[in-house]
Amino acid sequence: MKKKCILHANCQGEPIQELLLLSDEFSAEYQIHSFTNYTREFIPDSLLTDCDLFLFQTLNEKWGELASAKLCGRLKKNTRSIAIPNMLFKHYWPLWSAAPGFDYRDTFLDSLLDRDLSESQIMHLFINTRLTNIYDFKEIMDRSEQLERDKESLTPVRYVDWIMENYRKKPLFNTINHPRRELLILTVNTLLEELGMTRLNDKALNGFSDPFTDFEQPIHPQVAEYLGLEFGGPEHRYHVYGAELTFEEYATRYIKCRKNNIEDFITFLMAAARMGQS
Repeated sequence: MKKKCILHANCQGEPIQELLLLSDEFSAEYQIHSFTNYTREFIPDSLLTDCDLFLFQTLNEKWGELASAKLCGRLKKNTRSIAIPNMLFKHYWPLWSAAPGFDYRDTFLDSLLDRDLSESQIMHLFINTRLTNIYDFKEIMDRSEQLERDKESLTPVRYVDWIMENYRKKPLFNTINHPRRELLILTVNTLLEELGMTRLNDKALNGFSDPFTDFEQPIHPQVAEYLGLEFGGPEHRYHVYGAELTFEEYATRYIKCRKNNIEDFITFLMAAARMGQS
């Protein structure tokens, strides 16, 4: 009978599970039981107390019974517990906002939408206003990096330096919390090493495609310029729920959606892609 592994994570858990199961050693030894943390998915006590390997993104005491310390305290004595990264990267999207009610919010664009302006006026200001005259990009990005380093200290996976060395050369995230293939492979190979198992080889990795491909969140060309990115200019096209859009085309859809008081931006983007709207 296989040992029981609990994977307690956000949306990053699904591709991590997929990668772990590409390891013949891991899949021969463990059966994964995956639970989504941000939806507060219940973990049966019988499974938790019988678990042999607990892989988790650290949740603090604000999560109550789902806090990582509480869950780890319910494990049997010989259970191995390993924290995994919960990656969030704001450099590409320093004006991202977590305000509820609308997906992929942009702080500056929302501030323009709150004013009595036409769609064309909003777009002109959004594209042409010198953002660094309003926002301290360095402070925002430094704070984001430090937060990741603080989170990195809780896990054996060393990922922040790799991000900082490579993020200008190629996109490493599709959204602030949707890392691309290489970061997820880095995570799983570290986990396998921690378990005394062989890293995934190229043959095994041929079966793993980039996750989260439905939506590549467009990067403001001014941010791309500020960071010196080798991609992300005004003509760069992003995959947006079935459409290939420039940043300005994406912003047009954002403005139209908000102007029409539509809260479900994702459904709006999908519908616009099907109809080929600008």
